[in-house]
Amino acid sequence: MNAEKLARIISEVFAPWVLNIGFFLVLGMYTSSWVPGVIAAVGTGLVPMALILTLMKMGRVGDHHVTSRKQRSLVYAGIIICVVALIVVLWMLETPRLIWVGVFSALIFLGVFGLVTVKIKASVHVGLWMCLIIFLGLTVSPRWFVGVAFTPVTAWARIRIKHHTMPEILAGVVTGAVVTAASYLIFLA
Repeated sequence: MNAEKLARIISEVFAPWVLNIGFFLVLGMYTSSWVPGVIAAVGTGLVPMALILTLMKMGRVGDHHVTSRKQRSLVYAGIIICVVALIVVLWMLETPRLIWVGVFSALIFLGVFGLVTVKIKASVHVGLWMCLIIFLGLTVSPRWFVGVAFTPVTAWARIRIKHHTMPEILAGVVTGAVVTAASYLIFLA
């Protein structure tokens, strides 16, 4: 397997929609609340990816990683609507606080990354990875912090396939860490 193919595999396996699914399944398991966890995974993972694929078919976005900065605003707005709809569904269930915090953190993430994207195409792949790993390390187990060491691998993959530059990677890392810190202070401190 060559480096290009490996980078593409890493990019797909650690894509934001996949990360969100895993994140909310972990929270569902940790809180013993499978139904809200699965619904949050679908609402932040599968539904947004379905939205992106629909926008691709309509010619509004060029690819499923939305590599054009100019096309990201529409995607962020659409995913924010998806998350608001998810909140309505979760409101009808006995949803544990930790899953609520994860969902509201997703809204903050989308809003902040949407604003940052006005200036630079911050990497959502590395930003979300940082966000989720730090969140899990702070709330589920400090062992999750080991995952921060994988950030350079995802960063390498995104640069290797020419979807991001180093400044965009750094913007993603910093923005993801700031969003996590803000969410933690707002909802859990």
